[in-house]
Amino acid sequence: MIDYYETKSQPITRVMVWQAYKEVKANKGSGGIDEMDWEYLAENAKTELYKLWNRLTSGSYFPSPVKQVGIPKKDGGTRHLGIPTLLDRIAQQVVKTHLEKQLEPLFHNNSYGYRPNRNSHQAVEQACKNTYNHDFAIDLDIQGFFDNIDHELLLKALKHYCKDKWVWIYVKRWLKAGVIQNAGEFHLGLSGTPQGGVISPLLANLFLHVVFDKWMEIHYPEKPFERYADDIVVHCKTEKQAVFMLSQIRGRFQKCLLNHAFGEN
Repeated sequence: MIDYYETKSQPITRVMVWQAYKEVKANKGSGGIDEMDWEYLAENAKTELYKLWNRLTSGSYFPSPVKQVGIPKKDGGTRHLGIPTLLDRIAQQVVKTHLEKQLEPLFHNNSYGYRPNRNSHQAVEQACKNTYNHDFAIDLDIQGFFDNIDHELLLKALKHYCKDKWVWIYVKRWLKAGVIQNAGEFHLGLSGTPQGGVISPLLANLFLHVVFDKWMEIHYPEKPFERYADDIVVHCKTEKQAVFMLSQIRGRFQKCLLNHAFGEN
C-alpha cells in the first residue's frame, strides 16, 4: 500500500496535489486545450490527481501549451490571456504554494500586487501619504510586461532565491510550453509568462523584485515608491529629481530587456 505522504524523486506529496486541486477548483475558470472541464475532473479526481502526482514526483511531468484567449480592454484593444489545462493549473498551484512561502518574506514592503493580505487600496493609501512631502511623482506603466519578461533573467532570479531544483525545472517547462492561438496555430514561448497562469503573478513579482524593488532599495533608498504588479509610482521632491529618476529607471529597464515595453504617464 502506498503511503499517502510518500514522495518519490521530487519532494511533492499527494496532500500537496489534493490541496492545490481544491484551491484551483474554488477559483473556477475554464479549461485549456485538452477541453477537460471541472465536472469531468470532479468525477475522476482520484485517478487524474494520482496520475498528476505520479508525473510530478517522478520528474516526467511536462505541461501542455496554453490556450490563448482574447479579452477586450475597456480602453480598446485586446488583452491576451494564456489558459493552461486544469491539471497544469493544479501543478502550478503546487509549485506556487511551495515557492510563495520562500519568496513572500523577501518581497519589498512597497509591493502590493498579487500578494497575500495586500491590495490596490493599500497601494493608493500609501501613495497619498507619500505625496504629503513629495511634490512630484513618476507614474510608470510597463506596457506588455507579462509578454516581455526575459526567460533567462527570470530563471536566474528564481535560481538565486529558490534552491529547489524541481521548482526551477517545472517553471522552465511552463515558460517554454508555448501557446495555441484561436486559429489552432502553435507558437513557441520565447519570452513572457502567460497571464492566466496560476503561477504567473508570483513569477512576475519575483522578476520586478529584482529588476526594480531591490534595485531601488539599494541605489535610491530615499525615494519612496508603490508597485502594484507592473504599475509603479515613484515619488520625488523636485522636478529635477523626477527627470533624473525617470532616466535612471529607463536605463535599468533597458538593461533588464524591458526597453521595448517601457511607457510612462
